[in-house]
Amino acid sequence: MKKRWIAGLLAAAMVLSLGTAKVKAADYPERDIQGSIMWSAGGVCDTVSRAIGAIVQEKLGVSIIFTNRAGSGGGVSTAYVNAQAADGYEILFGAENPQIAKIMGTSELDYDDFTPINLYSTTYGAVSVAKDSPYETLEQLVDDILAKPGKVIMATTGAGGLPETVAAMMADINGTEPNMIPFDGENECMTAIMGHNADYTITTLGSAASFYESGDIRILAMIHNDKVPGYEDVPYITETYPDFEKYLPWGPFYGAFVKNGTDEAIVSKLTEVFREANADPAYQELNTAKGCFPMDISGEEAVEYLKKYRAVTSWLLFDSGVTEISPEGFGIARPE
Repeated sequence: MKKRWIAGLLAAAMVLSLGTAKVKAADYPERDIQGSIMWSAGGVCDTVSRAIGAIVQEKLGVSIIFTNRAGSGGGVSTAYVNAQAADGYEILFGAENPQIAKIMGTSELDYDDFTPINLYSTTYGAVSVAKDSPYETLEQLVDDILAKPGKVIMATTGAGGLPETVAAMMADINGTEPNMIPFDGENECMTAIMGHNADYTITTLGSAASFYESGDIRILAMIHNDKVPGYEDVPYITETYPDFEKYLPWGPFYGAFVKNGTDEAIVSKLTEVFREANADPAYQELNTAKGCFPMDISGEEAVEYLKKYRAVTSWLLFDSGVTEISPEGFGIARPE
């Protein structure tokens, strides 16, 4: 009798607890939300995240209080948000970097530990040279690198960054071996080619856009498998080298995430609001100005996109020797 009485109390408590959780989810949000931005103030991740966040907070009726938590390639912000409660009041605004954290040895967390609310913005890699460079086409650049292994200088941002990842793609497809010289960031890479301290670079379009518009550089190719809106005169790489198709579409992205375990009703509400914000003309205009493009994917589509990005990038970096940590150890299958 006593055991049945205790079991009844436990069952009642469980029902009450579930009911309370549903009420909380229905009333969400009841207070301001904290937003952790993975990169420092003023960068593309910061700018597009704050822009979409401003629209989201209006629709939710509460403020999103942003804090920049940069460091360890996104590891500082992922660790912080992961340490908070899974209640929807801590949103991670991040870029693609956590997807290579495990193989780079910078963090034990990646986006498998978070639920994607919305991947709201993307950009593409751009192969750029100075306006007076002798290279007028990507083929000319590739041919010269092949003719002079280790002599043609490529400005990079260091191990694991976009430039070296695309360089690994080109090594696989084209057999190229440039002399890769690291600089402090993408803007510094652009300065290096314009000052003839490097022969070419590969950066995000966001970093190349203003220099391209001013005529200070030429973009030889977009790392994409289709024409990029607004840059229809620039070849996309599969036009010249169709074998790149196996890696594409691929590129940096920016998105909002919550900790795994967050109530499905809260995830659903946030997903709906971010989708509405994506359609806002002011947000789309800012994206274009930053050399970015609205993405607007969520749910299982976002999960699959994240997995593909992780697999492609992880195996490229491992095969090219940038990292000695095998993706296989983390259950990351080699892309077919």
